Amino acid sequence: MSKYIKNIEFFGSIQLIKCSYFPFNFPKVLKLSGSYSKSKRVCLNLQTPLWLVSSPVHTIILLLFFLSSCATKQSPTEVTEEKTDPALVVLTAEQFKNSGIEIGSFSNTTMAEEIKTNGQVDVPPQEMASVSMPVNGYIKTTSMLPGMAIRKGGILAVMNSMEIIQWQQDYLQTIARIKFLEQDLDRQTVLDAENVGAKKKLQQVESELSSAKAQVKALEVKLQMIGLQIDAVKKGMISPTVNIISPIDGFVQKVNVSIGKNVNPTDVLFQITGNQHKHLELKVFANDVPKLKEGQIIEVENPKINGQTIRATVFLIGKMLEGEERTVNIHGHCLSETQEAKLIVGQYVNAKILTGSRIARTLPESAVIRKGQEGFIFIVEKQNSFRKIAVELGKQEGDKIEILSNKLSDNQKVAIKGVSTLEGVLSGGEEEE
Repeated sequence: MSKYIKNIEFFGSIQLIKCSYFPFNFPKVLKLSGSYSKSKRVCLNLQTPLWLVSSPVHTIILLLFFLSSCATKQSPTEVTEEKTDPALVVLTAEQFKNSGIEIGSFSNTTMAEEIKTNGQVDVPPQEMASVSMPVNGYIKTTSMLPGMAIRKGGILAVMNSMEIIQWQQDYLQTIARIKFLEQDLDRQTVLDAENVGAKKKLQQVESELSSAKAQVKALEVKLQMIGLQIDAVKKGMISPTVNIISPIDGFVQKVNVSIGKNVNPTDVLFQITGNQHKHLELKVFANDVPKLKEGQIIEVENPKINGQTIRATVFLIGKMLEGEERTVNIHGHCLSETQEAKLIVGQYVNAKILTGSRIARTLPESAVIRKGQEGFIFIVEKQNSFRKIAVELGKQEGDKIEILSNKLSDNQKVAIKGVSTLEGVLSGGEEEE
């Protein structure tokens, strides 16, 4: 242990050196001889036996030793850290051999040119029906709910109508009148042949008979229109109700009635959507329309059917711009009836229309590390030395990913397999730091 001596006091040729610390509980004063500078601080090793400083010679030697050791200030050790490149991985030959890393380079791949679009699944007008009734009345019964399947001719609801009763009454009365007029016509014809009756009477009966027959025909059409059986009405079976019938196969999209609701001929009671001839209705911006041709392939990216991409073809291209976005409607037909059957009318779709092809610079998918929207690859700087760099990714075709960065030459060597090993080395290095 070393301590500094606070000061040196001179008494003639004797100097009293007062120490700031001794391994005793009381201060010590050492008698020294010689001449020393008052400003000089003196270092004394307190573990030194006192007999060493009992003589002037020993004292001088001891002081010179400690003065030199105290005067020399030890400079703090400068710790230099080797700066490492956080994006560089250097492997030994043995590590490279066991890592499974393979070296390759860029390749040229044929990429399809495409137009991104969106739209929905739809059906043609003949597969959509709005059901109304041409008479006034009120709903007696219905069991339909939205989403329920319905066959063509299936009963949607039952309606009571006084107007229907009146039609049937008029029909039967007109038929009876026709019989009377036909008999009257026969009489007038006989009388006219014998020049007994008036010609005017014969003509009047003929006119009334033609009018009655026309009225019967009109009433038959009305009764058939609402679904009543004419033969049953002719037998006098007047029905106060009529069934509301579905005109197509499909499912109930909307139900606008309830029991007891009064309905008019202008009311839409049900909306039915068919399941046949589903197609894609897509929207394409005006700038992309010149690239389109009928017959081009459409690939639906979302949704997918059992993990498979839905494929269709361009069937019709709209001839006018629509909406605020100024888009053109594209009508597409699915290539697979099985996939078409699984689509849902009104379903939103994201798709791309393949309009051509081009050559792109690509790397295998195994060579690229994806982090969010970014991509990284490891280029070879020298033997067993790899540098991680960020690249801009383009389209993917199969297991090939387009690399858009143009700062790398086509001959640049790249790690195409084992990049997870290199990424692990970098990650481990960052954690240690």
